[in-house]
Amino acid sequence: MNAPRIVLRNLKRRPLATMLTTMSVSLGVALFAAVGNLREASESGFQRSAGLCDTLVGAKGSTLELTLNALYHMGQSQGNIPYSLYEEVRATPGVLWSVPMALGDSYRGYRIIGVTDDLFGRVHLSAAGREEAQEGLTFAEGKGFVHTAGDFVHIKEDLAAQEAEEAEEEAEEEGNDHSGHHHAHNHDAELFQAVVGARVAEETGLRLGAEFFPSHGVSGVSEEHDDAPATVVGILEPTGTPLDRAIYLPIGAYYVMDGHEPQEGMVEGGARDPRGLSAVMLGTKAGFYRAGIYRNLNDRLDAMAVYPSVEVRKLFEIVGTGDLVLRWISVLVVVVALLGVMVAIYNTMGARRKEFAILRALGARRRSLLGLVVSESALLGFFGGLLGLLLAGILVMLVGEQVRALTGVAVEAWPGLPELWLLLAVTVAAAFAGLVPAMAAYRTETAHALASQS
Repeated sequence: MNAPRIVLRNLKRRPLATMLTTMSVSLGVALFAAVGNLREASESGFQRSAGLCDTLVGAKGSTLELTLNALYHMGQSQGNIPYSLYEEVRATPGVLWSVPMALGDSYRGYRIIGVTDDLFGRVHLSAAGREEAQEGLTFAEGKGFVHTAGDFVHIKEDLAAQEAEEAEEEAEEEGNDHSGHHHAHNHDAELFQAVVGARVAEETGLRLGAEFFPSHGVSGVSEEHDDAPATVVGILEPTGTPLDRAIYLPIGAYYVMDGHEPQEGMVEGGARDPRGLSAVMLGTKAGFYRAGIYRNLNDRLDAMAVYPSVEVRKLFEIVGTGDLVLRWISVLVVVVALLGVMVAIYNTMGARRKEFAILRALGARRRSLLGLVVSESALLGFFGGLLGLLLAGILVMLVGEQVRALTGVAVEAWPGLPELWLLLAVTVAAAFAGLVPAMAAYRTETAHALASQS
């Protein structure tokens, strides 16, 4: 008796039932696998992005909001921290490097971030799939701009001196029309050099040497800075992090743009002080130093420190509740589908009694008939599971692309040992579901079945 051939023939004889039961199993498996893969791949991608710095400093408020705004370019800024805090922090023992950040402008919906050149040379980007980290960022084209912390301090001091001088002149001569800022700064031409992320270059068409005008605000529908044309000097390699979705300018450029000067009622060092900073990325020594820096910053009234990796973990703990519900739903779908397999095969038993009787008359053992029916059920589960994993892969790919478009985080999931165990579990469960109709075949009496069909 050629058992595999008989099993496949029986499945082919019921194409509609076979297709429907296979699809029902595949949908449950696809939902279960896709939810798990998306959760794990998303968390891995977000944690990799959170590893751009070990500590983030920003204005008092929501720790998660600060992390999402500063590192993932999502949501709105909670306000600025005093510039003096940056000088204090970067001189703190245990701080290996610091990158000040100014947020608030955009280009075609992509955020423009003011930074120093430490971002390109000091930020560590974990290599995908490996524990080790690659120091510094690499460029697909061009190179990074040169704008050191010293250059930033020099610009800040110059602007402070100019504004103090203008305020003194206004006090002496009422009616003088001064805007409170100077665009004739000696370094203005050098300041407006931009480095763009890989996705920004792809979506906007910005290339080396291209010139564009930043827009005030992050909504993408706001007034352009006509006084501040920026030139692209570098394009970053794809990183699978929010770096791909941002444009970087020297932070000093933010300070000399029209519209970024202090206005009446703005308090220096306050949350709305345009001469303050949106956030500061820090690289710190682990252990005592990092804990001390974190504690001291959180004792202040005008700033706080967060560990981005911890905030991302908290975020996915919240998301995990929804994942768990979806996984239980998918388990129920699989269980119902396996019951459908059992019912579909059981309903064929009456029509197949003569077939089983003939096989018994030809010498087939009862356990062979049992094995045939169980094999049919297991094969339906196997094909359904296999198709479900394929559907899950397609779903993860589509959703992952949407996540990357929105956040810049690469969500990549490949079939692995968990998926093989899932396929095996579904196949075994389907085999057990086939035991009920298989017992009907097992109890088939040859003489009675042949006599009743004659």
